[in-house]
Amino acid sequence: MRAALYARFSTDKQREASITDQLRVAGRLAAEHGFEVVATFSDAAISGGTQSRPGYQQLLKAARERDFEAIVVEDSSRLWRNNAEQQQRLAELHDLGVSVIGRDLDTRAEGSHFVSGIFGAANEHFRREIGRKTYRGQEGNAIAHRSTGGRAFGYIPACDSGTSQVEINQEEAAIVRRIFQMYADGASPRTIAGRFNIEGVPSPGSSWDRKKRRTDRKWLASAIHGDPKRGSGILNNPRYVGRVIWGRMKWNRSYRDSAKRTPQLLAKPAQEYQDERLRIVPQELWAAVRTRQEMRSAEIGVRIKDGRKRHAAERTNSSGAGVPPRYLLSGLLHCGLCEASFVLSNGSRYQCASHVNGRACNNRISVKRELVQKRIVDSIREDLTDPDTIAEVEKMVRHAIRNKPRSTEKDKQRIEQLRREVANLTDAIAQGLLRTSGSIAQRLVAAESELQRMDSAAKPAKVTQLVPNVRERFLALVDRLDSLIAPRQSPKTADRRADHVAELGRVEGARAAITNNYGPRPISLMPDESGKFLWAEFGLEPLALRAVSGGSEIMVAGVGFEPTTFGL
Repeated sequence: MRAALYARFSTDKQREASITDQLRVAGRLAAEHGFEVVATFSDAAISGGTQSRPGYQQLLKAARERDFEAIVVEDSSRLWRNNAEQQQRLAELHDLGVSVIGRDLDTRAEGSHFVSGIFGAANEHFRREIGRKTYRGQEGNAIAHRSTGGRAFGYIPACDSGTSQVEINQEEAAIVRRIFQMYADGASPRTIAGRFNIEGVPSPGSSWDRKKRRTDRKWLASAIHGDPKRGSGILNNPRYVGRVIWGRMKWNRSYRDSAKRTPQLLAKPAQEYQDERLRIVPQELWAAVRTRQEMRSAEIGVRIKDGRKRHAAERTNSSGAGVPPRYLLSGLLHCGLCEASFVLSNGSRYQCASHVNGRACNNRISVKRELVQKRIVDSIREDLTDPDTIAEVEKMVRHAIRNKPRSTEKDKQRIEQLRREVANLTDAIAQGLLRTSGSIAQRLVAAESELQRMDSAAKPAKVTQLVPNVRERFLALVDRLDSLIAPRQSPKTADRRADHVAELGRVEGARAAITNNYGPRPISLMPDESGKFLWAEFGLEPLALRAVSGGSEIMVAGVGFEPTTFGL
């Protein structure tokens, strides 16, 4: 039996050798069971409470492609510390014919579902218990007026101060006072950030060893204005007047994925005390900033609130879930100089977000949204109608179909099982059970979809009939893009709102077509030497074929030709 090994550890405080140790133990287990190890997967410094693990997702992908029949781990907690994800994946792996073997679990054994439920609950409880104990320790430090960790611009962390206390960084403190004074005198956060970037003033992240997010060490307006209600941003940090607050926010982790958190502002912080030793900003200057913030809020508050209500109505469907962006290229355009997103700076023109929010980037060119959309759609059309592209697509489609794996006896048994399940569910609906159980309808849709996919995969493919349709399918897709680049009007009634949401869904379908064909890389907009024109560059990814609708259609996710470059 072919087997894959998997290993994982949770935090960057653990040793990389932990992966090697786990794989050694898992390999020994595989040998004891007589398995042939054909692949290994691992994740470092990632919690088992989240499914967003590169190695874990690669493992599942390989399992779905039937590259092995068993997954071997040191114990089940290496795979999961989230019971919801564990039960869902165990069910999927069972249907795929893939067993999970560890020191605490063997899904081939009778009663393994009972054992997996117990260990799954225990593993999740252990993860949550770590969080509870961490909170308890931080709360004790806050009560004792000791450091609770973290960094704030203007201060030296307790771990680096040499006194085991948070101390003031005098150079950064002078910058903080200058920001407060400039804002009180009428300068906007964007103006302050832009001036600091021109002068080369060190930003809050300039001394941090960042490996993710921004690494250019430039100022952005958001770091200055922040959110007054949450106390974020330099202008709103109460520590600058000596007021230390801990436990102001509560982060609620998703039960399905612990990496996803939602903030909750508490009515009262857990701990709050005054420490004049930490004061950087005089009280009069702090009060002046508060007064100007309140005036600005009164001036634009009504307009912002109305806009939020209007957009919330447009961008929420009946289930409360968010729906896609209104414009075809929203989130797909990035600056070629700093890699920041291009955003709508005035509602109709795209511009580098880093330049807009503090002149942190020298790419100051803005371009009309309609122009960008038209040129990119035209370029996609040229790519997909190129004779060399079509010839390469047809060649690869033939190869993919002719080499498609044949269905196994296990697949045939699964098809018969699905047919019986669909028949039973259909009878249940006919008898009126659908009115009392919406899950029956959901299960029927899932079963029919899987049956269609497996049934189509079991049938011999007609290569000569499929290939000539590739070109027409892509041309039809591009024609859809043409009809979706126009802006959508805001609905004025509840009846029109549903139509509007449906239109936004079609826009997202077109956006998905772009990302599927041109890969996950953003479309780069680079200024030319004159600084007057932007050049857009994006290229088709290496060919990747996907079977959709049960394999009856072939969708090409890109072909390996030179990147497309054109001016705007």
